[in-house]
Amino acid sequence: MPNRMISLAIAALLLLPGAAGAVDIDLGDDGSDCHHYSLDLAVNDWGIGFGNSPRLRGIRLNFRDECVEEVYGLNITLWSPRHADDAVIRGLSIGLAAPAAGELGGIQLGGAAVIAGSSLSGISVGGLAVISGDRTAGIAIGGLATVAGEMTGLSIGGLANVSEGRVTGIALGGLANVTEGDMTGLSIGGLANVAEGDLVGITAGGLANVSEGRVRGIVLGGLANVAEGDMKGLSIGGLANVVEGDMAGFSFGGLANVAEGDMKGLSIGGLANVADGEMRGLSIGGLANVCTRSMRGINIAGLACVAERDIAGISVSAGMLDAMDRLVGISLGGIGVVGWDEDDGFTYVGIRAAEAGFLTLHGIDISIDERIVGLAAAGFHIGAGEIGGIAAAGILTRADVVRGCTTAAVNYVDELQVGLSIGLFNFADELHGVQLGLINIANNNRRFRVMPLLNLHFD
Repeated sequence: MPNRMISLAIAALLLLPGAAGAVDIDLGDDGSDCHHYSLDLAVNDWGIGFGNSPRLRGIRLNFRDECVEEVYGLNITLWSPRHADDAVIRGLSIGLAAPAAGELGGIQLGGAAVIAGSSLSGISVGGLAVISGDRTAGIAIGGLATVAGEMTGLSIGGLANVSEGRVTGIALGGLANVTEGDMTGLSIGGLANVAEGDLVGITAGGLANVSEGRVRGIVLGGLANVAEGDMKGLSIGGLANVVEGDMAGFSFGGLANVAEGDMKGLSIGGLANVADGEMRGLSIGGLANVCTRSMRGINIAGLACVAERDIAGISVSAGMLDAMDRLVGISLGGIGVVGWDEDDGFTYVGIRAAEAGFLTLHGIDISIDERIVGLAAAGFHIGAGEIGGIAAAGILTRADVVRGCTTAAVNYVDELQVGLSIGLFNFADELHGVQLGLINIANNNRRFRVMPLLNLHFD
């Protein structure tokens, strides 16, 4: 996975040779070769110690810590510690190389690094790195990186913050913030924020924000925001927002917003909004809005709004509107789209649906498989299985059944017309209403089947 690769690369290239190797810190031996030589001006371990005092509360000055047990107060060491994984040091720890212990708490200042075998709390500043085998809590600042099992508080890594568990609080990484758990709070990575868990809060990545879990909050990615779970909140990707789950809230993708689940809220895609589920809310696609289920709300696209089920609400496209099922509400289309189909060759689509209503307008063509109701108008053609309401076209209206009013140069009803037809040529196989035009044909009128100007039948 991308985050694991980043984590391993950072750890291998930056931390291990740069920090721990540089100061030669030993946290793991049994300490059998330790020597405790010291001059202690102390009573019951309270006072001042010079040398490798194993236990002291007060001020302790030493060249190199070995097998320390407990130190509380001021601890100053010149060189890298040895056999320190059982040590507990709290207070102010200063190491020209690196303060190190099993547990470190208080203020830790290391010329090269600050290293805790288990927990690290308080304020920790390392010239190269701050490293904890388990948890950091408080403020951790590493010149190159901070590394921990979990991070809580403020974590600043000149290049990266790397955690095997959760990151909670403020994480600032010159290149990246990387965690195998959740990342919660304010996370800013010069290149990326990468989490195997959730990303929650305010997350800004110079190139990308990547999560194998959910994304919640404000997410800003210079190129992209990517999540294997849901993405909810404010998401801005310079190129794209991509999720394998649902996308909800405000999503802006310079090129596209893509969701394998539902897309809900305000979605703006420079080229397209694409959902493998439902699309609800306000969807604006520079070229297209496309979903495999229903599209509901306000849908605006430069070329096409396409849904494999319903399109409902206010739908506007300079090109086409295409719904496999119903097209309901206010539907406005421009000039249509010409495409290529392997079976049919060149195809043209203006407005197409199984059913349509209640206001359906297109510059050229409306083709409805079953029934169109309300008001429909097209510059050239309107066709439907049944027209119920008012249909007006520049050249041709054609339907199996009309119940209402049609007006065009040619009105052609294959079966039943109930209502009014106005045009140059009007045809109905069975008329129950009025035809007004130059030539009017009603096949169920036995004596006056073809009439000029007016034909009618009311049986």
